[in-house]
Amino acid sequence: MKLSKTLSVGATVLASAALLAACGGNSSKESSSSKKTLNWTVASEIPTMDMSKATDATSFNQLSNTMEGLYRLGKNSKLEKALATSEKVSKDGKTYTYTLRKSKWSDGSELTAKDFVYSWRRTV
Repeated sequence: MKLSKTLSVGATVLASAALLAACGGNSSKESSSSKKTLNWTVASEIPTMDMSKATDATSFNQLSNTMEGLYRLGKNSKLEKALATSEKVSKDGKTYTYTLRKSKWSDGSELTAKDFVYSWRRTV
């Protein structure tokens, strides 16, 4: 009885090892591919990708990973310009004027200052 149980366990382990070995890829073949893929997992379903409605960490993490604003965090968490190329603050500190870099939406239309005004007004 012990012999047949040992043989059964051994056969299962051998079959599992063979199956796992067959699932492995050729690393030199994969590294020479020009197509790059990033697989990203999150702990829960993303509640919203609407910047004006996001209130949770999962949504904010995904928004910051997929969207770009006027500024972004660079090396050592230093603030650097993203869509803004320059900014000017009025003497009274109440008016901020930004110069935007040329950028397009995914549909090919130009990004404009009106897009930022709409976004802020919608959120407020």
